[in-house]
Amino acid sequence: MAKQIVLNLEKDLIMEAVKAETYDTGRIVKSSDPIKNAPTVLSEQAGGEQHQERQMLRYLKQAVGKFEAQMVEFLDAGNGTISNTLSAAQSSFTVTMVVSDRYNDGLADPMSSLCEDYLINSMLFTWWNSRDQKFASQFVINAQDSIDHIRLCLAKTAPTSSGLEYTDVTGTVTPSNGSSQETDETHQETDETQTP
Repeated sequence: MAKQIVLNLEKDLIMEAVKAETYDTGRIVKSSDPIKNAPTVLSEQAGGEQHQERQMLRYLKQAVGKFEAQMVEFLDAGNGTISNTLSAAQSSFTVTMVVSDRYNDGLADPMSSLCEDYLINSMLFTWWNSRDQKFASQFVINAQDSIDHIRLCLAKTAPTSSGLEYTDVTGTVTPSNGSSQETDETHQETDETQTP
């Protein structure tokens, strides 16, 4: 048996987190060499704010696509790909996952937070990978850590007892001669020491 869980992700908060991280880290990197490291701060890139928003949306779509590839066995194929439906107008979006009916529903909120962490770190990797790879490597580690913890959240809970009591089991034995004989397995005794 399986059931669906819906994770609500805040696109605007993800974007803000990436912008803040590129700004803070970029300013530190830039201060070490203002000429060489000038393009490491998002807000100082060529193009206006609309260009930056389009760039960020592209990074987010790439990150969501990577998430879908990593978690494909848990995604509802009938819903299509999430990355293709993201738009600048959305402030949030959802991820629908198909999980065991023994999934712990109390882990839905932590999973949403971990998904957002994965997307943020994946976007930061894309940003830094073309600018300073020594910074990019840490974001790959962070993203994989988020995926590992998401998978821990998807672990099944212990099975519950059915509450049914054991009763006598009966069955039918069909010898090679084709005749049938009904037996009661709980009462029939056989002498295993007999030889044919």
